[in-house]
Amino acid sequence: MASFNSDNDMKKFRPNILDLGVDSWKTQREEAYSIICRAVDLRWYRKVAADMGHDWRETPFNADLILGDDLQRAGTFKSLELAYLYIKKSGEADDAHSNLEKEFRKLYTEEIDAVLAVGIDYDWDGSGATDWTEQQIYSSRRQMRV
Repeated sequence: MASFNSDNDMKKFRPNILDLGVDSWKTQREEAYSIICRAVDLRWYRKVAADMGHDWRETPFNADLILGDDLQRAGTFKSLELAYLYIKKSGEADDAHSNLEKEFRKLYTEEIDAVLAVGIDYDWDGSGATDWTEQQIYSSRRQMRV
């Protein structure tokens, strides 16, 4: 299974993350990938697909069509949150670990909200790149009073 980040990305924010009795956080990174894909599908793709001429029911979200690393930070924060949740469930956590779990959950929420608000580089036609026809123009939707 894929992930949006690596253990090294996690080390950038928590240099000691691999010193906590786990050789790799692959399981947590894969879980973060699934959680983020679900959020992107539900909160962004289904809304934007119609604007791009696709029915999300016939053309489901495909994470392989995401271009760039827009979701790397979100993946890193979610992976770190899940890593500290794992430590907490294993009974080896202290208050500092619990606080870190909450802090990374907050950072993840802020990051995913920001990314989804701006949009994702998504290769709608599967060409390997986005061209001007695939770039969405974001407009504010305002309710008009009649």
